[in-house]
Amino acid sequence: MEKARVFVSFKPADQKYMDMLLEWNTGDYFEIAYETDRFKVPFHSPQGAILKEELKAKIKSGTHLLVIVGKDTGNNDWINWEIQTASVTGKCVVAVKLDKNCKAPAAALNFGAAWADTFTWEPIRHIIDSRVGGPDEIVQGAVMGGMMEG
Repeated sequence: MEKARVFVSFKPADQKYMDMLLEWNTGDYFEIAYETDRFKVPFHSPQGAILKEELKAKIKSGTHLLVIVGKDTGNNDWINWEIQTASVTGKCVVAVKLDKNCKAPAAALNFGAAWADTFTWEPIRHIIDSRVGGPDEIVQGAVMGGMMEG
């Protein structure tokens, strides 16, 4: 089976969760890529347009986009754009909330992201392994589509 290539979308405030994901993946189970500097660049700017092209290439070269949904992630232009870009280029979007009260990005709900039920390795790994893509499908350890609204 081909190794999954996962681009991870998260806010800098959630870096410790990205670090946990990297630690869990010590056996290089997945190829993981991410970008931390995008939040230093205004979304609606000439530099933002250049960065979007670079990010689009990274997202397109992957098999999945994993979104770590923390506090204030739901209204972030960069993260919503990354989800939309992954979805329209045929990538499986996987999302996981750090807390049930975290607001989901609108793009994750609108484009039928697959939701891991907890931020732990097994549900995240399982949903990526399953290559699940259809909304409203239930997978053990995961919730699909708009079922994680809000």
